[in-house]
Amino acid sequence: MATQTTSAENFLRNLDLRLMPRYTFGEAGRYLGISESTLRAWFAGTTYGTQPNLKKFKPILEPSGPDLLSFYDIASAHVLLAMKAKGVSQDDLRAIVDGLSREYPGSPYPLLGRNFFLFGRDVVVKNLGTRLNLSRNRQLGIRAVMDKFLARIEFDANRMPLRFSPLRSQRERGKGYIVIDPELAAGRPVVRGTGIPAEIIAKRKKSGESVALLAKDYRITRRSVEEAIKYFPIRKAA
Repeated sequence: MATQTTSAENFLRNLDLRLMPRYTFGEAGRYLGISESTLRAWFAGTTYGTQPNLKKFKPILEPSGPDLLSFYDIASAHVLLAMKAKGVSQDDLRAIVDGLSREYPGSPYPLLGRNFFLFGRDVVVKNLGTRLNLSRNRQLGIRAVMDKFLARIEFDANRMPLRFSPLRSQRERGKGYIVIDPELAAGRPVVRGTGIPAEIIAKRKKSGESVALLAKDYRITRRSVEEAIKYFPIRKAA
């Protein structure tokens, strides 16, 4: 019995929660601030057009599970969003990811890791500049946006993401108040530096509790409460 317990403890100790498929497309879309349909197209592909001329859009990235995404998957989507924010088309996004896969073979996550952090951004900017015939200023603009998204990621020694703060608006500054950490709250967005799920705060505010009361209850700043509420806005009834 003791041996079985030790084996189970060792398994859990060595389990990397970042690899575990756990997010539905809908959940991941809400957390990242992107439509579920776009996220599904990136990881599962989609069809478009009408019969008999129906066309297939092939996936850009390979998901960790058939219907669920891992933390690494949504971190990869976070990086793709930087390029989408600059108006890069789906076909060009796929071409860029395919180019990275050829440049750095063997990595299941071409938008993550040491190679991408050190060299991949330059490869992306160069390839986009060539494909889209971009001026030097526009290439620098893409690099700046990518750097802004990457600045929201905290890395381990191998430059793989540990946690990140989704950038849901280009107007946001700093590291972000809300983070996704696979080690906290089952990977749901939490207030930075705590394990408090941001959605719980937003639901309590929706029920009528004040920002001041919530800040006092959770021993966090009013700004943290306000950012949690902003992250999960109240949905209007249909």
